[in-house]
Amino acid sequence: MAAFNTFNTFNRLRSLTAARDALNADWGRFHAVYTPTGAESLEDLDELGRAAIRAALGQDDMPDAEAERIADLLADCAEAEEAADHMPAAELAALLVELTAAGDAAGLRLALNLSPHDSDAYVDHLRELADSVGPETQVDAATVRAEQVRALMASPKPGRSVTEELAGAIVDAIDAWARLKVETPEQRAIREAFAEARRLMDLHGDRDPRTMDAVIKALEWQDPGCCARMLAADGITLPTPTHCTAEGEPLYSLEALADALGADPEDLEAIAEEMEEVGLTVRHQPAGSLH
Repeated sequence: MAAFNTFNTFNRLRSLTAARDALNADWGRFHAVYTPTGAESLEDLDELGRAAIRAALGQDDMPDAEAERIADLLADCAEAEEAADHMPAAELAALLVELTAAGDAAGLRLALNLSPHDSDAYVDHLRELADSVGPETQVDAATVRAEQVRALMASPKPGRSVTEELAGAIVDAIDAWARLKVETPEQRAIREAFAEARRLMDLHGDRDPRTMDAVIKALEWQDPGCCARMLAADGITLPTPTHCTAEGEPLYSLEALADALGADPEDLEAIAEEMEEVGLTVRHQPAGSLH
């Protein structure tokens, strides 16, 4: 139950933060106007908040109701940030591990902001470590990670502490986020395709048609034409496509595929039926002909 609440807390923060960021507000102008010390009553404070929101969004004629809606959103964001900031270390570590495994760059960036470590102090420790080792020293990846974990544990924010478990999750999350933020759309598509294949393999096994279909798609994303080359290496040449889908995927007639594979068309149709029973679309009927 605790972990479930943690993920709910984070997802609420994520949703509210996205809504706040979508405002494209100038928060510098907001804080320049919003000076609560000058308010003499709650009514004055509310009016000051509305004025600051109008200034931040550059909308002097914004209706009170809209300004109050945005004020409520900002209050909800502050409340969600406060709740997330008190996540137990083990649950924040579990959250970071899940976001890292999912390759969720935006989620990692938000979750890392909740970390109890001081980023500047951590960088200083890493620099000291690099200076003490020297550029000529060969260090393996496991040793580097262990040193990073120790450096991070030694860099808590004032009044906070960083457990070894959380430090390890943070180190891995920082590394994953650094890689993800420079990922190209093609690299992301390949990574997500293989992640989906792994998910289906864990869920259904490696012989399930859904898994095999996902693996083939992932391989083709990574190396277009590789499946045809592997078949050719076994003496199998795919026939010439007769049609294609709206997405440009080639379609082959059942008879031509059976001939290329040395199989009975009825056997292939039975396989196609089994595949479609689990949700795959393998048969199309352009111009009234089964493909």
